[in-house]
Amino acid sequence: MKSRKSISGRKLDNCITSDDILGKEVIDVEGHFVGIVEKVLIDPKNLNFVGIDIDKGLLSKGLSIGKGYIERVTKHAVFLKVRVVFEIKGMTVFDKNDSKIGVVTDVELVNGRNKVGAIIVKRGINKRLRIGSEFIDKISNNVFLNVVKKELFKKT
Repeated sequence: MKSRKSISGRKLDNCITSDDILGKEVIDVEGHFVGIVEKVLIDPKNLNFVGIDIDKGLLSKGLSIGKGYIERVTKHAVFLKVRVVFEIKGMTVFDKNDSKIGVVTDVELVNGRNKVGAIIVKRGINKRLRIGSEFIDKISNNVFLNVVKKELFKKT
């Protein structure tokens, strides 16, 4: 096969094309499926790669991922360096004593970054509770707090 070169003579054989990225699965650092690459984002001024837009399916809002969060692009998927914090929507929240608090309905980010500032938790039919990140101990398959329910209601 003949080597590809640019007009300046630079070899392009190791470059990735948009075809190599579009339609690929996006997998987070924990191996969870995030969505499918829908668009490649390029800065129009300096022509640098900025990131990707992800299609999360019919019932979910799309998501943009900056290049700093991308670990690598392979033949089969795009792998991220992080867990996407929006993925905690729908998780159950438990206090320090494993008592159920409610279900995460929304996530507030810190300065538009992939860092939790607070979570909004649904408790019952019309009750919502905002829980700041200082009360979150661990996020895995569920969200675990570092306080008991009684203390949480005093502090929020």
